[in-house]
Amino acid sequence: MFALVDGNSFYASCEAVFRPDIVNKPVVVLSNNDGCIVAANAKAKAFGNIMYQPYFKLEKFLEQENTVVFSSNYELYGDLSHRMHTLLGTYATQQEIYSIDESFLDFSGMSRYDFTAYGSEIKQAVMKHLGLPVAVGIASTKTLAKAANNIAKKNPELDHVLALSDLSVADQNRFLSRMDVSDVWGVGRQWSKRLKSMNINTTLDLKRASPKKIRKQFNVILERTVLELNDTPCQDLELIIPHKQEIISSRAFSKTITDYQDMQQAVSRYIARAAEKLRKQGSTSKRITVAINTNPFQKNVVQYSNSSSITLIYPSDNTSHLIDRGKQCLKQIWRNGCEYKKAMVILSDISNRGVIQFDLFADKPRFSNNDKSEALMNVLDKINTRMGKGTCRMAAEGINQKIDWSMKRLKHSPRYSTCWNELPVALIK
Repeated sequence: MFALVDGNSFYASCEAVFRPDIVNKPVVVLSNNDGCIVAANAKAKAFGNIMYQPYFKLEKFLEQENTVVFSSNYELYGDLSHRMHTLLGTYATQQEIYSIDESFLDFSGMSRYDFTAYGSEIKQAVMKHLGLPVAVGIASTKTLAKAANNIAKKNPELDHVLALSDLSVADQNRFLSRMDVSDVWGVGRQWSKRLKSMNINTTLDLKRASPKKIRKQFNVILERTVLELNDTPCQDLELIIPHKQEIISSRAFSKTITDYQDMQQAVSRYIARAAEKLRKQGSTSKRITVAINTNPFQKNVVQYSNSSSITLIYPSDNTSHLIDRGKQCLKQIWRNGCEYKKAMVILSDISNRGVIQFDLFADKPRFSNNDKSEALMNVLDKINTRMGKGTCRMAAEGINQKIDWSMKRLKHSPRYSTCWNELPVALIK
């Protein structure tokens, strides 16, 4: 028995936690550089097709509708996500954190529970302790739990909780018949088109399809989906999060870069972020790639894009070492006279941190995973964890906190729960 707990309009809900004055207003959250709408609450979604639309096209309309607009506040969303997953983990013996706002919970061995009541208890606890609205779907397989969660969100009479296991087969099928096949977990746009051409339009239609026929027409993955819709578990919880085999750090600049030193600072900062993620998962990288490009949508400027890679003699997680190699890559591809809009850093050939076989004839690795290097990086990470990101950083990243090319977030809300200087203040009169 599985439950899927999913935050409703998570980014927008996070913004409302510390702003009770906007709870009943339409709220949208913008992407990097305030480019397009990436999240919206129910009131904002009622406007129609606004998701992933450029903000500048809808700015006047949203203003007329008294919509509250926020830039992405990743620090706030990440912290509230961590708190939510920690709380949800207390309600089950095992948990799989599926995404920033989704957790699978294992309810095996809990057959004596009234799952509808238990799901309501979980929903109320998250709202009470964190102020975040969630939906809870409970069923015998992960695919059905996902479906139950989807149905719970779209049917107000369910109050955002649906335990399919508490219903008769007829009632289960009634709900599944209302759910479009494109909403089934793992069924993408292309598959849903093919399925509908085969007269499989709803989730119930897919449930009643022949698994062998589906496997022949598609693949074993969709066959397993059909089996899971028929109460045959084919997926267990992924209790150990697999290490990333490639770490990418990339952002578009708020304004174009034409100066080499500015680009060097940007690349260094992206490498530092990637190296921090590398150390967090206990890994090292043996290959670094740096890519830069101009704005492909500006036809009146010189177009240029290029990338360069370097393979390290020894794998490393040392920020300083990786920045040195990143600078070498940048030097090879830099071209004067271009207006650069974006840079990207990729750390690949990733392996677990461990014993390294040194080369007898190679230079002594100054930045290999020796005790001094590990101690230095540990101190760096501890300071930034405790005092805030960027408190301690490499000089190559730039001295100024606010740099002209840094990401534009003009409607950024305070980091209420992670920054001392931005803690909310309660005034008692």
